[in-house]
Amino acid sequence: MSTTSPATTAATVPAARTAAPPAAVRTRDLRKTYGRDDNAVHALDGVDVELAAGQFTAVMGPSGSGKSTLLQTAAGLDRPSSGRAWIGDTDLSGLSETRLTELRRFVAGG
Repeated sequence: MSTTSPATTAATVPAARTAAPPAAVRTRDLRKTYGRDDNAVHALDGVDVELAAGQFTAVMGPSGSGKSTLLQTAAGLDRPSSGRAWIGDTDLSGLSETRLTELRRFVAGG
C-alpha cells in the first residue's frame, strides 16, 4: 500500500507532451491606416498575434486603441493596409469578397 498522496504522485510524473493547438486566427505585421499624409491615423501598426483554437481570448485596451479594427481585419471584415491575416491555414489577403463571405459563413461561423 502506497503512502504517497495522489497530488504528490501527479507532481512527480512528467506531464505528457502535447502539440500546441492550431491557431484559429493569426496576423503578421498587420497594419491599418485611415486617411493619408497629415491626416493619417494608424489604427494598427505592425500587429503580430496568434489566437489558439478552442481558447477564449479577451482583447482589451482604451477607446481608440484599435481593438475593433484588429478583430474586423483578422476576421476578414475589413482589409489591412498591409500585413497578413489567416483564419486557420487560409491566408485572407488574396481572397475575393465572395470567398471571404463563404469562409466566414462556413468556417468561422460554422
